[in-house]
Amino acid sequence: MEARDDIVVMTEPQWQRLWEKSAIGRRLKGGGLHLLPEEVIFCHHHRHQPLPTDDWIRNNLNLDSSLEARFLILEALRVPGNLIILAKHEHSSKWDTELESWALRWHKEVHPDSADPTAEIRWHHSTEAVDWNELLSWTTTILNKDRIPEVLVIDDEGSIVTYELSICEPEGTLSFNTDALGEYIRAEKESRLDIHEWEMKHVGIPTRWGHRLNPAESSLLDSNTQSITRSVHLDLLSRGLALRSGFKYGTHWRGYSGPVGEDHAPYLIDTPENAPNTWAKACLSARLAAGVNKNLLIAIEGDPIRYLQIDRPPSNRRWTNIHRR
Repeated sequence: MEARDDIVVMTEPQWQRLWEKSAIGRRLKGGGLHLLPEEVIFCHHHRHQPLPTDDWIRNNLNLDSSLEARFLILEALRVPGNLIILAKHEHSSKWDTELESWALRWHKEVHPDSADPTAEIRWHHSTEAVDWNELLSWTTTILNKDRIPEVLVIDDEGSIVTYELSICEPEGTLSFNTDALGEYIRAEKESRLDIHEWEMKHVGIPTRWGHRLNPAESSLLDSNTQSITRSVHLDLLSRGLALRSGFKYGTHWRGYSGPVGEDHAPYLIDTPENAPNTWAKACLSARLAAGVNKNLLIAIEGDPIRYLQIDRPPSNRRWTNIHRR
């Protein structure tokens, strides 16, 4: 490898094999590969290629504060056998790569010369803020291209976790009628109803003395109380879900697709007002949801309201550090 005009190229005979086996870098007219800094380090450590100069890594780490993170993420993706084309390479536009994406991923059994990408990837530092609206837009676009939207998050120690995004349409089997709810709200203001007289069992909280509404439910039909949380609440009820507090799980609600008590709640739901505001918090919420076999949904304001789902991937797509930290 040699440095030329602020870029690194490889013209040694092995460049062609590196492309055929690893699809790393960008092929140059006349032969050779153009490598980005993280690819240079990867080729040095994992393909035994000599550096342009002995102090090349140290110098470039000093010049580029995110280089170490990008290398560690590339390493986490490539060591299991994935083929990765970085979006910064000009030829990535061939696959209609999104501006917010960092890389394209191919399964190790296929090659960019003959197949479309399996996934589109972005990465974030754990301290970065999450823009849920932008993330929803990006996810929708990636899914429309039949690719997996993957997010890799890295912390100060260089530890990496992977999550996959999708769009969820939560549905339940329970009927909901705003007129009936209005009657319950009016009656509840006079006195709590006897539990046996409360037909809409998925609204309100059963107690030993009767059924009662919480303050949020009592104000659901109040036209003077406008908030995205209220809009999401009504939307979820209209989808047939039963909602209970997500307090124990660190979310706004837990959602049941049927009567409460007959099955577990498949959803943990946060509103835009309560959603995690950093990637560290988002990862914590998603990990907790996966640990209790539930789906984490973030409601995104709009018409209609959309639900972004964050999943811990299956073990064969859980890209992380090759060395345990």
